[in-house]
Amino acid sequence: MPPLAVLCHHGPVPVTFLAHQAPVLPMKRRWPGLDGVALVAGSMVPDLAVTTLRTTPRYLAGVPLWWEGHTLADQWNWCLPVGLVLTLLLRRLVLPALAPYLPDAGGFHLQDLRHVGRVRYRWWVIVGSLLIGSVSHVVIDGFTHPTGWAVGVVPGLDRGVASVLQVVASVALSIVALWQMWLIGRDRSICVWNGVEPTPPVRPVAETAVRAVAVLLTLAAAAWASTQTERCSTIVVMTWFALSLVGAVVLAVAVRVGSGVAGRSPARPFRPVRPTRRCVPGARSG
Repeated sequence: MPPLAVLCHHGPVPVTFLAHQAPVLPMKRRWPGLDGVALVAGSMVPDLAVTTLRTTPRYLAGVPLWWEGHTLADQWNWCLPVGLVLTLLLRRLVLPALAPYLPDAGGFHLQDLRHVGRVRYRWWVIVGSLLIGSVSHVVIDGFTHPTGWAVGVVPGLDRGVASVLQVVASVALSIVALWQMWLIGRDRSICVWNGVEPTPPVRPVAETAVRAVAVLLTLAAAAWASTQTERCSTIVVMTWFALSLVGAVVLAVAVRVGSGVAGRSPARPFRPVRPTRRCVPGARSG
């Protein structure tokens, strides 16, 4: 069994969401051929390893059934397989089915996420994007956690400095990620990357009911995760995320079945459309 301090190396300020997406969102904007869903999934998946802390049994034929998620070996035996499953679920099921129920959030245009499953990437692009995301996570953690790999290696970076950097990075990188999300929404980049014209927000079937169920599932996941409070905040947050994802998958299946959608329009190879004035709201004619 790994020491709890190792699995809870994040301390009191988890930065799994938003902050860890700050490095990968600009990559997608700069190189649209990268798999954006895989980049984001990879940037989150190392922290999901803490949910294996209570795995029973803990060993199978002498092989541990828990993962730390941040070692070099875990990039292959945890981050890659779990990231592939997460990417598949998000792209093919959860986002296409549930993104229409999100508030569009003005310039963020969150409902554009329903289009992410309309293209197909080569397998090596998916794998490469996942590993870029997971490695970027480990690099950030190395400098911003008291037990990070860079502490004691980089001159002047001790445990106290790393603890301060953790708080600063959580705030600063989260702001950067929100800014990048706004830029993606402003330019309707998801539409451009997936070859569709931007459309106004949609009003999906049974909008109020589906949103109410989503809130109830999220609250139920939070209640279950709260049973981990005696361990550390990272375990609580990632348990909540994992259970919420399970709930989202179940809800997405129900939405698909309820709406009579038996399948999806065929995915096609990635060919980003060239931005035009019609694809970029606010562009002037003339």
